[in-house]
Amino acid sequence: MASGSALIFDEEMSRYKLLWKDPVCEIEVPERVTVSYEALKTHGVTQRCKQLPVRQATEQEILLAHSEEYLEAVKQTPKMSVEELMAFSKQYSDVYFHQNIYHCAKLAVGATLQLVDSVVKREVRNGMALVRPPGHHSQRSAANGFCVFNNVAIAALHAKKNYNLNRVLIVDWDIHHGQGVQYCFEEDPSVLYFSWHRYENQTFWPNLPESDYTSVGKGKGCGFNINLPWNKVGLTNSDYLAAFFHVLLPIAYEFDPELVLVSAGFDSAIGDPEGEMCAIPEIFAHLTQLLMPLAAGKMCVVLEGESFTAGFMQAVLSLILPLAYEFNPCLVLGVVRDSGAKTHLTPVWGHLTSLLQGLAGGQTLTLLQVRVFTYFCIILKPIQNIHLHFFLISFYFKCFFFSLYVVHFKCIYFIFLNKCIYLF
Repeated sequence: MASGSALIFDEEMSRYKLLWKDPVCEIEVPERVTVSYEALKTHGVTQRCKQLPVRQATEQEILLAHSEEYLEAVKQTPKMSVEELMAFSKQYSDVYFHQNIYHCAKLAVGATLQLVDSVVKREVRNGMALVRPPGHHSQRSAANGFCVFNNVAIAALHAKKNYNLNRVLIVDWDIHHGQGVQYCFEEDPSVLYFSWHRYENQTFWPNLPESDYTSVGKGKGCGFNINLPWNKVGLTNSDYLAAFFHVLLPIAYEFDPELVLVSAGFDSAIGDPEGEMCAIPEIFAHLTQLLMPLAAGKMCVVLEGESFTAGFMQAVLSLILPLAYEFNPCLVLGVVRDSGAKTHLTPVWGHLTSLLQGLAGGQTLTLLQVRVFTYFCIILKPIQNIHLHFFLISFYFKCFFFSLYVVHFKCIYFIFLNKCIYLF
């Protein structure tokens, strides 16, 4: 079973910036990735993650999602003057080019593919790629919204081509619609794309009719594109959780993906001037946890987003903590009383159990508590013949008390339960 989380970052991706005055583009700054990475180091998260090397994407990999004409045009930017870069940028919407951006964009794609390779090969359990420039607005023959190459779209196509995956889920919680990803897969039933975004009846950027909920895919891909357009600002944690529980998760579990890719834009957190939402940064930790049971835990989080705020940095930190949590149990032991099984709490227990499936590789043992004998023991086979770690979830009805003792003797684990018996 794969263990550990990967973190992939290279400071080289911060080495481009806006070279002229542009109020639209000035919010995209190098500090988005450098300050976030330093925050992860300060909080000790980087030490708990496997650091993956960054490589440049090949032209063949970029061409999975982009045209040869567009790639050739971007390849000319390192030789352009500032005036030529300005003119080239104006061919597209809300994007700027720099002499080093082609190099950085190849690193961003390459870093994303490195992460996908490590997760699919089960070298790590999951991971996050702190990349720049972002990618989800970029289209087959056009840069858009600070995006040059579509990192996540290329990653999905790469995984399908090289690992024969038949079902890939892409979750996009950036505040802007990732129209580039939608265009790439709208006729492909092997990729389920979910995006929530500010829409406000098409008055919010990118101002596209296809960002509305009526765009559900085309042809064989009909039903595999899910847009959840927000028509007002100020949404909170409960709104985001409701979107997951009532829209995304039921469909995602039925789709049963083999890989989960997250386009992680944090302009949907409180404090972002573009997003104008009220969900706290820590909500992304909960959203991440909700996705972890899917695809046997194979999840790759890829940075999107535009503006840089304190909330952005906190959201990055909050998201990666569930990926790199210190306690990695071998077994999840759930305890429920027999009386609880016959009450209105039964659906709640079902939901809570499903939330724990991402732990311990899905090895979950649910025990029914019945007050019969004073002492009883259960013998469990040792896990890896080393140590047995229990993540014990206890549900108390009518304040019933019990105590748990674990004894290790010759690689057999005895659990002595005081004043109750556990049947399963």
